[in-house]
Amino acid sequence: MGTCASCGTEFAPLPSRARYCSNACRQRAYRQRSAGTSTVVAELPGYADAFVGREQELAELLSLLRKHRMLTLTGSAGVGKTRLAVELARRTRRTEVRTVELGKLSRPEQVVQAFAEAVGVYQHAGVALRTTLLQELQNRRILLLVDNCEHLVEECCDVVDALLQRCPSVQILATSREALRAIGEAVYPVHGMDEDAAELFTERAGEEGDQDAITAICARLDGVPLAVELAAKLSRSVPLADLAGHLDQRLDLLSDADEQSRHQSLRAAIAWSHDLLTAHEKALFRRLALLPGGFGLEIAQVVQGGPVIGLLGALQAKSLVVRENDGRFRMLESVRLYAEERLREQDEYDVTAERIIEWLCEKGEPGVSSSILAAEQIKAQHQEYDNVAYAFAHLVASRDERRLMLATMLLRVCFDRGYFAEAGAVLMQVLDQTSADARYRILALEYASLLAEHEERYEEAVKYAAEAVETGLANGEHQIMCRLYRTLASAYDGMGDVANTVSALRQSIEHGVRNGNEVSVAVSRQNLGWCLLHLGKIDGAGEMIEQALPVLRAHARADVVAAAVHTWGCIALEQGDLAAAGARFAESVRMSATTPRAVLESVEGRAAVAILSGRYELGVRLLTACDQMRAAWGAPPQPLWRRKMDGVLGLAREALSRAAYTRAVSAGEAMDVAHAVETALDNEIVRHALLSDRQRMVVELVAQGMTNAQVAAKLGISHRTVESHVHNVKAALNLSTRAQLVTWAQSN
Repeated sequence: MGTCASCGTEFAPLPSRARYCSNACRQRAYRQRSAGTSTVVAELPGYADAFVGREQELAELLSLLRKHRMLTLTGSAGVGKTRLAVELARRTRRTEVRTVELGKLSRPEQVVQAFAEAVGVYQHAGVALRTTLLQELQNRRILLLVDNCEHLVEECCDVVDALLQRCPSVQILATSREALRAIGEAVYPVHGMDEDAAELFTERAGEEGDQDAITAICARLDGVPLAVELAAKLSRSVPLADLAGHLDQRLDLLSDADEQSRHQSLRAAIAWSHDLLTAHEKALFRRLALLPGGFGLEIAQVVQGGPVIGLLGALQAKSLVVRENDGRFRMLESVRLYAEERLREQDEYDVTAERIIEWLCEKGEPGVSSSILAAEQIKAQHQEYDNVAYAFAHLVASRDERRLMLATMLLRVCFDRGYFAEAGAVLMQVLDQTSADARYRILALEYASLLAEHEERYEEAVKYAAEAVETGLANGEHQIMCRLYRTLASAYDGMGDVANTVSALRQSIEHGVRNGNEVSVAVSRQNLGWCLLHLGKIDGAGEMIEQALPVLRAHARADVVAAAVHTWGCIALEQGDLAAAGARFAESVRMSATTPRAVLESVEGRAAVAILSGRYELGVRLLTACDQMRAAWGAPPQPLWRRKMDGVLGLAREALSRAAYTRAVSAGEAMDVAHAVETALDNEIVRHALLSDRQRMVVELVAQGMTNAQVAAKLGISHRTVESHVHNVKAALNLSTRAQLVTWAQSN
């Protein structure tokens, strides 16, 4: 049974008159509409401009709409939820689509009325409008686009749940800044546009412009369509360069006086969401404004001064913060700027800034108090890098010695990322401006030394490291002396001062053992092992690594363990055990595969094993790839390691034809780091050492007692070429004398 939309009488509807019991009621309804006494049936809104982009989102949404009767598009202010929903509704195959606009409503009881108006349902005397609405829609196949639900979520959800339960052919497509939590609701978060944002800007601007400038502007605006469209309109009168330079004032800049909706300005759009928050939610919202690099629960609790899980969930639900794939939260930049306005308005800026500075310095404190950083401590510094940079630039006072800590943290992360010049210049400037007794000066001196070493200013590196050691000893900073002496050793190593390098490492080990710095001692032992290896003291190097590796495997970060395993592989290489060397280098590659700069030496080790095993082209490809990446990243190898790699590369060059060698070099130049790592882990790299035909001929003649000059005359080649062959063969076979070479030849 149905209910007549005009008189309310129950009747068995026919296809020709599904809404009315008779033609008289149909005509009466027509006269009422003509007289202006009926409700207004709301069709889809129209737009004068073109819909741009979002094709992937539309495809995903059409698929969801086929599977779910209730679909909600959520997202922050101005992100384009309504426009996307309208375009989606246009592309559906529903015969009837109606829009329920809730944005202008202010009272809960108006929600049912808005639904009724949208579908043309009348109020009947003695019958609740909700009842009439449900009866009317029981037999109608209709899609309702319910727009702007966020300020009336509970009331809207109540009506939607009833429609979904009682009206099997009704489908709901909603837009809201938070999910409705309705029965069977599918939620689709709408984000800013990516590459489509520049296309939207150009279309709304009405003319082509500098695409690089447009792309940069759109990125600064997080691809939020409202902001992009307002900026595009402004670009008609303001040059792009000037527009880009004033985006920090975007809340004032981006407005449209001709627009009559609540989206006439970016500020108004965000304010709409802000005004729906509770007092506690507003407090957290504004206090998060000084964390442009995102935040986790810990710092959110610090700025709030209390529990935040529920409040943060509410802000996320209302699309005022978004959760990233790594579990951290962030605000879109436009939202953050609005929150910062509210923070200043409430006179909470200074106290919030102080809480953030203190917390960030605590994250850097292990550098002052412990001899080696744990993996989670380094991860935290990487995560907070953008917040540290912001705090250094905007929050901390120019004479505050904590600038030393913040500058050091910036440089620490930049070393890992491979671009440290700018951060290093900042640290040096702050170091010069800070008193000699500043709390964090030792740490800053250590990183000044590391910076100088990276820039190959080794004498300065030694000077800064020595000052750090002297200051640490004078201040009784025993826990970090193991690390400081290791830094000094590294500076000496850069100068090529082997004696002082070994001495500093032994002092590092001595201090570490005395103070119980087990892991730091293991790191220094691995470094000493590497040094002894290049002094030719293979047994001493092996002893150091054997002591260090178990501790490192149990307690150290993967990159530190990988370095020790690499040294272990080099020891096997010097001992002529290619199988062991290959296995150890492979382990080191796997452990450091996610750190491109750290993985290079291990890949080069595998390349050396490949060449010494006769896989010349593969080895050349890997060495060429690593050399190319080192040049691009500014990461030159240590001199001793470079000489080792040059030696095995020379062996391959002699063994290969010019065409084969050129082919291998070209293939290596085309490799990226991922391809190089994959190739380095080829299980077939390790084979028995092979000699080229020419090398074997030279060895056979040497074994017969010929001198190099006699071999040269016999083969018709130069004396220097024979010397090179003899040298490379001894290197490949790990032989040190001519007599050993003769013995090898006679036994093979």
